Amino acid sequence: MSYTHLVADPIPSPSPGYPVRLVTLRTGLSPHVLRAWERRYQVVSPTRTDGGQRLYSDLDVERLLRLRRLTDQGHAIGRIALLPLPDLVRLEAEAPTDTPALAGTAAAEAVSASLEATRRLSDTELQAILERAAITLGASLFIDQVLAPLLERIGDGWSQRTVSVAQEHLASAVIRRVLGWLMRLYEVRTGAPRVVVATPPHYTHELGALMAAASAAAEGWAVTYLGPDLPVADLVNAVGQSKARAVAISAVAQPEGGDLLEVLRDTRARLPADVTLLVGGAGALEIRAEAEAAGARVVESLAEFRALLLRLAPEAAE
Repeated sequence: MSYTHLVADPIPSPSPGYPVRLVTLRTGLSPHVLRAWERRYQVVSPTRTDGGQRLYSDLDVERLLRLRRLTDQGHAIGRIALLPLPDLVRLEAEAPTDTPALAGTAAAEAVSASLEATRRLSDTELQAILERAAITLGASLFIDQVLAPLLERIGDGWSQRTVSVAQEHLASAVIRRVLGWLMRLYEVRTGAPRVVVATPPHYTHELGALMAAASAAAEGWAVTYLGPDLPVADLVNAVGQSKARAVAISAVAQPEGGDLLEVLRDTRARLPADVTLLVGGAGALEIRAEAEAAGARVVESLAEFRALLLRLAPEAAE
């Protein structure tokens, strides 16, 4: 059933009948956003079966679809969550045509507010801003348009001495918590493909790996996140134990004692032939030709990473 058919039904049924999986397909909302909206904003109140499964009615689905469209247009979910359905229909009809620009404005505002909270060393405020942005924008836009620019501006500020070491550490700690929270909100379906995510030996900067892990979860993959500075032997063992389909390595910059190319060669030689080896980050881009000759797929951006995951396992997005 198409979105158009859903909203064109003259009398949507109030009776429950749709499980979470079908609702996410029909509305375009990811499971983590759906759950977060229910918990934080009470946008709908699904019934539950005796086994605890949530069931949604046609009215729930139409309401969620309207809310998703309006947040895509830049409306804050906190301001529209409890509006009656006729008001949501009116808002959608009045929407301007440049909705991507509105989403970009919301992301830019979140970045600015996050920087101010960082400078005040207010970890609770920073976490609240980032969580609201994640719920409003969805995981992909949040990571691409809020977290990535925020980290870049903090890095620039640190190099120019307008952001202190303490402020940078606080922001990094909060971002780790938010990305962990984001990953935990996803429901992993039975049979979902698995990706193992880590940074190589001597590489201690893990935010890139965490963003990759959260991006994979948003695409329907099961994620085994192993953190920074992981020996190759442990990485390969984890792949075998978890029966992973892919490995994602994040290498931001080559540290002292680190040899990314040798790590990639060693990892590729030990991995099963049907396991895809992906590597991203500035360190990987510096040695792109050599890395690809060693059997790794170099990924330039998280958008490309998500697209690759979709091609590796199209069913993961279902």
